Order: sequence, then structure tokens, then C-alpha cells
Amino acid sequence: MLPIYYVNLASRPDRRDFMDAQFARVGLAARRIEAVTPATIAQEIVERHCGARRPDQFSPLQLACNLSHQAAWRAFLADGGSHGAFLEDDGVLSERLPAFLRELASGFPPGVDIVRFETALRPVRLGSRPLHLGRFELRRMLGGDIGTCGYAMTRSMTERLLADPRLNDQVIDAYLFSRSGPLIHLHRVLQLVPALTVQLAMLDGTLTTGVGASDLELARTMVWRSRPASRRHRLAQNIRQAALDARYFATDLRGLLGSRTIVPFEP
Repeated sequence: MLPIYYVNLASRPDRRDFMDAQFARVGLAARRIEAVTPATIAQEIVERHCGARRPDQFSPLQLACNLSHQAAWRAFLADGGSHGAFLEDDGVLSERLPAFLRELASGFPPGVDIVRFETALRPVRLGSRPLHLGRFELRRMLGGDIGTCGYAMTRSMTERLLADPRLNDQVIDAYLFSRSGPLIHLHRVLQLVPALTVQLAMLDGTLTTGVGASDLELARTMVWRSRPASRRHRLAQNIRQAALDARYFATDLRGLLGSRTIVPFEP
């Protein structure tokens, strides 16, 4: 079985209990990683990434989320595994997740270093040619999605990401899974269909109450006001992304030009 790591704030024991109960229910063992808080980040790091100089910079709490995932990655490398799975503390877990992780533990598909098994239940663009891993279907991500509540990586990919100087130039889900990030064009990032993890708030809409209440969402809507990107910046970004799409996804025009699809969650 792949080693599993999940990030959790000390101030959210409700979420820790939520995840521990689910891991017990589906028969998985997971290592809790103490989530980083803005108060524990060196001021020079906050100033470097969270100023108002660029439109794509973000809040100290979002930076803390990035660093929390990186803490989980470092724990995985220190443990010596060849593949690892990473989750957040508000993911609803499918009964089929253990079977999928067992398949991944026997080896990732050739040429693949990162697999996403989460869905945000919103339309995404996927490759037209499925790849099968046992009974599970995987498709290449051709368009970005949000969320880092369930993904797995090889050791080599984890080492590569931690050495990347661009790692904290974007929020973690944009870095890993968006068209503006450095991964989905240069690497075969695969999406599991149907997904086996989804954030609780995506299912019941409880962003402000109970386990589904997100400290990150509250900070984004109530505290942080980032400078909006200029029209010129957005146009340049769109042109760049279109050029990358054409270069790296041209062999799958059916997927690139086809309709987006919502990846379902299978309980």
C-alpha cells in the first residue's frame, strides 16, 4: 500500500476526527502532518510571496497551505517510499480508494509521475484516450482544476517539485493542476475517472459551518484582497496557454477541442 499523508491544523481537531474515522472505515492507515500556519512562517518568506507587487501573489494563509503540502512531501521522502499519496483533512473517501491505492502501489503507469484521484465536481478538459490501471480508468488532464485533496506522486516527481524555485509562485492547486502551472503541459498528469475523493464542502456546500468550514475560504473572502490582473496580463497569459496547449496536446485534438466533463465522485 502507498504511504498516505494528510495535512491538518492543530486548531481543527474536528477535521482530524473526521479523517481518522474515515480511514478506519475504509481500512487505511495514514500519517497526520501538522499544517503550517501564517504565524510560523518567517516574515521574509511572507513578504517574498504575499506582497502586492504581482497580480498572482496570494495570502499568507494560502502560502501556509502550500508549505503544509510541502511538509507532507518531505515527510514522504524522509520515510523512504517510492510512491506516496497526499490528502487534506476535509476529503470524503470512497470505499474503493484502498483498491485504487493498491494498484498504484504496484507501479504507476509508464511515464507517469502524478495521479489525481480527487474531483471538484466542475467541468474539466480531459484526454480522449483512456488508460487503464486494473479496473480503474485514468485520463490525461488537458485543462486545469482546483483542489489538492487527493493525489499521488512518485519519489522522483516529489524531489523535482521541492527543488523548483517556482514552487511558491502560485497556490498549490494552481501549481499542480492548472494550465498556468508548470506540470500539466510538460508531464502526463492523470485524472482518475470516476474520482474517489471529494471535499466535503463540494458535496454539501458547508463552507462556513462544521467540518466543511474552510479556514482558507474564509481568509480568501473576508481578509485578503489581491490586486486584479490587468487586461494586458490576462491576454498575454491566455496567448501563452493557448500556445502551450497547441504544442503539447496537439496529438489529442479530440480531447483538446472536445467538451469539458464533470468528473463524478464514486462513494
